[in-house]
Amino acid sequence: MAIRNVTLVGANGNLGTVMLDVLVASELFRVTVLKRSSSKSAPAHADKIRIVEMTDGFKVDELAELLKGEDAVIATFPLRDVGQHIRLAEGAAIAGVKRFIPADFGSCDSSDARARELVKLFERKVQVRDALQRLAGEHEGFSWTSLVGGHFFDWGLRENFLHFNLPERKADIIDDGDKKSSQSTLKRYGEATVQVFQREDVTKNKMLFIQSFCVSQNEVLHSLEKATGVKWTVNHIDSEKFIKEQKTLADAGDLQAIEELVFTLGAIDGNWEEKGNFAMDLLGLQNEGLDEVVQSVVAALS
Repeated sequence: MAIRNVTLVGANGNLGTVMLDVLVASELFRVTVLKRSSSKSAPAHADKIRIVEMTDGFKVDELAELLKGEDAVIATFPLRDVGQHIRLAEGAAIAGVKRFIPADFGSCDSSDARARELVKLFERKVQVRDALQRLAGEHEGFSWTSLVGGHFFDWGLRENFLHFNLPERKADIIDDGDKKSSQSTLKRYGEATVQVFQREDVTKNKMLFIQSFCVSQNEVLHSLEKATGVKWTVNHIDSEKFIKEQKTLADAGDLQAIEELVFTLGAIDGNWEEKGNFAMDLLGLQNEGLDEVVQSVVAALS
């Protein structure tokens, strides 16, 4: 039977809010938002979704009961505590959930050894995938799909995560700026998730790579200069020197340095078109227009 009942965990984060928008707009699913009882946040679309509360501990028995009758679970809350994510998956498997989408979204390929060495978050993503693979073997009918789409492009522009400072019209360009990387709007992750649910068999137990476009930093800079109508100030960064500096800071506990490592790796090691599991055709998705996305972000901030 087709996936119909979908539970979203983490509906109020940067990705979760847009994921919820896309799921509801598709009109294909009965959507439930599972939230902690201690959370004061109120999900959008309250008149079109079901809201269920759970205790804060991510208890497997409780989750298994709450997720009965659900076909799919999507985790969009931060992967800070790997145990929470694994217990959510265990509860889903026991409940009879058919498809689990883990919080594997974003900048880098966590199966890459260098990425895992530099950023511990990616090691946690591998731990979750390993647990999902184990659960798929232990529970008949349970499966998973990871969606990796590179940097969150529209969010990254707005928040200066991508080192394009819109208010000051300044850009940090890594090396010569010509290396291409796959990047995705938040909406693209939602669209890809919907397509996964409509293609259960061919997406089962796979890590799939998606994008809105595959572009260089110089191409993004050119698009921003067109959208803003001014020439930007450019600062060039040596990637290896920058990585070494930020790794030293990250090892000392600097959280911003971890973000800088993620930014750099996503920019220089993020061309998903070269991956065997590049899934745009499989999911029936087309590239978005870089200029259109950039213009929409610039206009929203004007």
